[in-house]
Amino acid sequence: MKGDEFHPLQEGFKQEHGLQCGFCTPGMLMSAYALLASNPHPTDADIDAAMSGNICRCGTYLRIRQAIKQAAQSHTQEG
Repeated sequence: MKGDEFHPLQEGFKQEHGLQCGFCTPGMLMSAYALLASNPHPTDADIDAAMSGNICRCGTYLRIRQAIKQAAQSHTQEG
């Protein structure tokens, strides 16, 4: 977060409702950040592979994937 602005990943998780109980959120965000740092245009398969070490108790995997895709798109538009 920069000032009052969310990072694109944080914004994506918020908008796509990828945050449920919050148990997995720190690990999901860190894994997603590392993925986007190394691969700014990930495919669904890339995202699934990168996130495979994180378990979401609420089952929001599809929402999390969409949040990551949104963040990647947002980053592309900014850069």
